[in-house]
Amino acid sequence: MVKLSLALFLALPLAATSFTTLFTTNKVASPPTQLSLFNKKVETPAQFDAASLKSENGNILENKFTGGAFEDLPAEEIMASAAAIASKIRSTKDLGWKLPPRRGGGARPRHRAWGGEGELAVQDKANYDESRENCVEKWLTYEDFLAATRASPGPAADSVFVALAGGSKYAERDSCEAKIAQWTDGDSGAAPASSGGFFGRKAAASTFNEAAFVKTVKDGRRDLALGWGSFLSINGFFASCILFPTNPAAQGLENIINNLKDQTLQ
Repeated sequence: MVKLSLALFLALPLAATSFTTLFTTNKVASPPTQLSLFNKKVETPAQFDAASLKSENGNILENKFTGGAFEDLPAEEIMASAAAIASKIRSTKDLGWKLPPRRGGGARPRHRAWGGEGELAVQDKANYDESRENCVEKWLTYEDFLAATRASPGPAADSVFVALAGGSKYAERDSCEAKIAQWTDGDSGAAPASSGGFFGRKAAASTFNEAAFVKTVKDGRRDLALGWGSFLSINGFFASCILFPTNPAAQGLENIINNLKDQTLQ
């Protein structure tokens, strides 16, 4: 019995090698592999990549539109660059609206927190045709804004766009007209000219109101933050009711629902 066991012990590696060779002879690209039943597979430990970890666990707002807020650059520098972009916008024509204004339509851009991030612009939706007489006005996208102003994506451009669009992903023409009127003190046409210079040349005098522009940026950022705050608060409330059904808030909500149910059944 001992001799039989020893023979099996010595024959197993040979049988395994023959078995492996039999099934690998038909593979041209694969080198012959020896299988040992008594060798453990040595696994290479995973390498720690600090750079990738930093990029993944860095700023949680890195991939979110913040309207130029919460950036590493100084706020004064961002606002100065944003004002330089906004000062070149004299009318909605500078934002890509070349045709006369159209009707607004019933749809409005949704807030980014409440489905706006995945929303299509009205001009990208089905059956939109600018050649139709009753076609609604198109919305300003962030990409179209960058193309029209020739600005580079970044905190400065984000600050100007949030001033125009507020918490929405898109900006409407009438809203942009109102904001531009504030920036230019109501002069939405060409910049006024002042006499002077050589040979009677007239130099353009800027009427850009930087204080009004900064206010619209702050208003847009506040609208963006309030929308996200309300979204997180409501979802956090209902999540707490599910996780902790005996908490006072959940019981109060249950009482309200029961009262409404009783009034409906009466």
